[in-house]
This record gives sequence, structure tokens and C-alpha cells, in this order.
Amino acid sequence: MKNDKIKRVEKMEKVMDKSADIFRELNEALDKLEENLTDYKKLDEYYSSENWFLDVEDYNNGILPQDLKCGVLSEDGAYNLFGENHELAIRMVEIAARMLKR
Repeated sequence: MKNDKIKRVEKMEKVMDKSADIFRELNEALDKLEENLTDYKKLDEYYSSENWFLDVEDYNNGILPQDLKCGVLSEDGAYNLFGENHELAIRMVEIAARMLKR
């Protein structure tokens, strides 16, 4: 009986340590996400701006260097990122709701 209690306490101690590590890592990731929101909003605004269309046209017409890293000028790249943002936000809300319903 005493061994069962020791095992239970040890098991719960591991769960607590693991949870604390995960929460710390998540807080660090959320800090990075929050810090990036202003830049992300600028990307969103750029993607629907006249400048984006002009930049695409200039790239397609050879005005911009062909070796320029410009995934931002592809419709799929930004669209996929915006979709991922949307799905991630939903996932965070769903997980937060489950955490609050303990």
C-alpha cells in the first residue's frame, strides 16, 4: 500500500513537472506570437494593397531580380499562411476553453 502511494506521488510529480515545462514553453511561444502580430498585420495589409500587385507585376516583368526571394508575391504562400493563422487561432480558443473547464 505504501509503495502504491509512493508510485502515485512520483507519477503525479512527473505530470506536474512536464506540465510546468509545457506551460513555460507555450508562454515563450505566445510571447513571440504577440510580438509578431504588428508585423503580421503589415503583411496582411500588404497582401491586399496596390503595392503587392505592383510588386508582382514588376517581378513578372523582370524589373525585380529573378533570384529575389519573393514567396510573399505568390498568392498561395500568403493564402496558406493566413489560413494557418485562422486555424491556429481556432485551435488556441478550443484548447483554452478545455483548460478553463477543468
